[in-house]
Amino acid sequence: MKKPKPFLLITGFLGAGKTTLLRSILHELNPRNIKANVILNDISNADVDVATLDPSLLSSVAPLAAGCACCESLEELVQLCRTASSGKGDLLIAELNGTADPLVLLETFTLLENQLTFFPRYQVGVIDARYWGKRDEFEILERRQLETAGFYYITHKNEVPHTQLKRVKESIRGASRNSREVNLQNLVDIINEEVRGSENKVFRARASLNSNSAISSEKKRLDDEAHKLSHRFTGCQFPLPDKVDDQRMQRLMHALPNWVLRAKALVNLVNKPECRWLFEKVGPELIQNKIPTYELPDTPSSLMCIGPKLAPDKLKKLIELEFGVSNN
Repeated sequence: MKKPKPFLLITGFLGAGKTTLLRSILHELNPRNIKANVILNDISNADVDVATLDPSLLSSVAPLAAGCACCESLEELVQLCRTASSGKGDLLIAELNGTADPLVLLETFTLLENQLTFFPRYQVGVIDARYWGKRDEFEILERRQLETAGFYYITHKNEVPHTQLKRVKESIRGASRNSREVNLQNLVDIINEEVRGSENKVFRARASLNSNSAISSEKKRLDDEAHKLSHRFTGCQFPLPDKVDDQRMQRLMHALPNWVLRAKALVNLVNKPECRWLFEKVGPELIQNKIPTYELPDTPSSLMCIGPKLAPDKLKKLIELEFGVSNN
């Protein structure tokens, strides 16, 4: 019988840093000669984030475009997992999009564990220290993305005061009492131990997912408030000129309204033609370090926006004000 592969599920709210953590994990596993099959879920165009992954660092990568992968695309996700179980990778890493409710997915893995031979199964919830507890009506959705996790990983810790970070950690522990904080090295060591078959299972007892401890029965409902919130988000995509000026692109991203909770733009820059570039914005904050991408050379330049109440006509006008009327 084929040995089960470890499975790591990465969850967290929009822009918390999930894909950045994924890239870091893949990079740190490379010297250990460990490669993962990766499933990358995004609400609209998952190919964009896939293009930012270094293909030499992984065994395979499969994009999954879906708002709530545990509902509308659950069957497709399960099939991708089945394919990964027989692939060449040493483990499976799946990143859910920032609006997804992971509860049903975890239940599915429990119910189909004879078919989806992944063990142990770990979940890490990614938390942005700047915004934890500040999601307003979507706070319960972010807590749902954490509460089933055995681990939590805090990003942007150096960008908040020490007193605020302390309050964030106390709040996280209250929201997920069975979780423990990890850093990148912890996660890589855990994966290395599982792949290499080490007998040192320090973390497994507390962090491995199971239907009895990680998921409480009163939360096994698809009609609860947190799950409904995951279905309120929509995504829309707009064409951009084939080549754009760096400053004008940054100006457009800054001009996006606050009700755009997440934005990504894949473009060719006039002054940096050596590759394509991914611009990102989380809420009101533009991520300053745009990411070079060498994949998807034929994918048209575009802007993708995600939010609970998008107004596509207003966004289109902003684009036209900056770049003129598109012929696409």
